[in-house]
Amino acid sequence: MKKLIKVSVLLLLVSAVSQAQEWNEAQTEVWNAVLGSYVDIDNNDVNWTDKWVTDDAVVWGSGFPMPRTRDSIKRWNGYQFPQSETMMSEYSPAAIVVHDNTAVAHYYYSNGAKNKEGKHKTTHGRCSDILVKHDNSWKFLSWHCADTPSND
Repeated sequence: MKKLIKVSVLLLLVSAVSQAQEWNEAQTEVWNAVLGSYVDIDNNDVNWTDKWVTDDAVVWGSGFPMPRTRDSIKRWNGYQFPQSETMMSEYSPAAIVVHDNTAVAHYYYSNGAKNKEGKHKTTHGRCSDILVKHDNSWKFLSWHCADTPSND
């Protein structure tokens, strides 16, 4: 499992390096923050929000009936993370815009996971994240992610 996560991280970094050649320093910092957060998420680190998300963040994804706060995200991650294991993940940036201490990152994702019963599921989708620079590091203020509908 750890080998698969390391391969995923390597793929993330290769993707970031190829895109970073076209980005300025601020855009590269933002993308590195997005990727860094996913390393913790893919490792099922329930405390990832403490490191990467502002205290007052509010987020909403297509899988949630209402917006969630940072505390709500952490509680739900504590419930959901033990339910499955990330086997593979990939994140591909589409656009990053930075204005002063605020950034918007749009990107695509693909995730392969295995549940407790051993059943594999692959999802693809897209995210739009809003980050703010806080104490010299980028943190998430909000995001919206949505899986692409399956053709199954």
